[in-house]
Amino acid sequence: MLSFFLLALIAQATRFVASQQLPTNIFILAGQSNMAGRGGVINDTKTGKTTWDGIVPPQCQPNPSIFRLSADLIWVPAHEPLHADIDYNKTNGVGPGMAFANAILTEDPTIGVLGLVPCAIGGTNISQWAKGGFLYEQLVRRTQVALRSGGALRAMLWYQGESDTINREDADSYKSRLEKFFLELRSDLQYPLLPIIQVALASAEGPFTETIRETQLGIKLANVKCVDAKGLPLEPDRLHLTTPAQVQLGQTLANAFLHSPPNAIRTSSDSLSIPQKSMSISLSKLLWFLHVLLLIILPHSLANSQSPNDIFILAGQSNMAGRGGVDNGKWNGYIPPQCKSNPSILRLSGELKWEEASEPLQADIDLNKTCGIGPGMAFANGIKANDSRIRVVGLVPYAIGGTKISEWARGTRLYQELVRRAAVSVSSSGGTIRALLWYQGESDTVLEADAVAYKQKMETLIVSLRSDLNIPSLPVIQVALASGEGKYVEIVRRGQQAITLPNVKCIDAKGLHLKTDNLHLTTTSEVGLGLKFANAYISSFAHFR
Repeated sequence: MLSFFLLALIAQATRFVASQQLPTNIFILAGQSNMAGRGGVINDTKTGKTTWDGIVPPQCQPNPSIFRLSADLIWVPAHEPLHADIDYNKTNGVGPGMAFANAILTEDPTIGVLGLVPCAIGGTNISQWAKGGFLYEQLVRRTQVALRSGGALRAMLWYQGESDTINREDADSYKSRLEKFFLELRSDLQYPLLPIIQVALASAEGPFTETIRETQLGIKLANVKCVDAKGLPLEPDRLHLTTPAQVQLGQTLANAFLHSPPNAIRTSSDSLSIPQKSMSISLSKLLWFLHVLLLIILPHSLANSQSPNDIFILAGQSNMAGRGGVDNGKWNGYIPPQCKSNPSILRLSGELKWEEASEPLQADIDLNKTCGIGPGMAFANGIKANDSRIRVVGLVPYAIGGTKISEWARGTRLYQELVRRAAVSVSSSGGTIRALLWYQGESDTVLEADAVAYKQKMETLIVSLRSDLNIPSLPVIQVALASGEGKYVEIVRRGQQAITLPNVKCIDAKGLHLKTDNLHLTTTSEVGLGLKFANAYISSFAHFR
């Protein structure tokens, strides 16, 4: 019966795939916030929250011939905001991507289907895009997946550098870092002459704007073209382009792509085209092969794959995300025995897929920071070693460094993403959420008003989560701070220890060793904290099964 069902399912999928348009022209969109798009994003001074006004100009409207590669690595019809599921820790609005794609199609209707690969992350320094870093590896991986559809990589659109204007050292190093990034990316994608259209800054976060602009305008690498954004209208923050400016930039990028000499930017169409008959035959053979292969492999995989039975959410800020072993923005790579990988410990990735867990657990979640050892793996190994009923553990990391408790309130982006990840963890595995592990509050020690309000806000968060996850007795194990960013640490600690909601337990991190920044736990302390979490769960909540 299962084989018949799979046969019908795959046959239907085959017919669906064969009928779909796949992108023949692929463009990478990378950089930071002005590429991700902040057009129409408004800061509410009363609530302190940012929202997108929802206005989509005619030049940015969806088009049946424009697709985007989603965060789940699936081609979907493109629409604004293009980067909503990529730069998900920020509020996204209109960027240059849709205006670029529509302008290409308007001027060259015969070009075929366009596939946009959004990869931009706001607030990122060029050093964070270096080979080996998460952003670089994600860009390469997403591009490689995009190319599997059979399309050709036509260009990368790059708009970045605002964050490199703050320090002279970053500004002076920008040229060498940018050129190295371009060359290594071309090498790893096996496109040695990949056309790159970069943007010279319109604005900046620091005083060294002209140093960066001179570098961008002066790059002499082959097939690298620069368009100038200087003078485009800015939002009131004087940093981000307005919606009309983003439309203009998108059209400027399209013009640069279409009207540069063919051998300099635009690859010859002859080298990209595939005879339709040949492509049809190849696609049919490929689908037939996949059809047979899936019938053989899928039942075996279903029978042998592991899904988590016991799910734990790991949320909060940097000491939950893990900074153990991180020094000067780099992780030393050391993994203690208590944090080693185990085939029976899985994690829900940033792409919402279960995979074997390994340190750093939160590297693709807290992606604007460098993650190291946190408490999660020590916790998971600890409960498995002490409770034989626990078979496969599923960890759901979602800790974001530098966040205040108000940023986790119901309705905010962090809250919604936390609920979404928790819901997916259950629906994709059939497991049960056993507890929320929470370590947060350092950022609430700066202002006395935040510290005093912490207890009430934390209690509201717990009640809201239990309601929205439909787990009214969800166990919560929270940490009383070991450190803080301000002078009101004890007020926040008292608030954490005074919470009396049912099924909420507080463990104390005070006295655990801190790194030289006097804020983050050392690797040894993170291991100790993970074992504290494990002991608290086993002694207080394991009987809930």
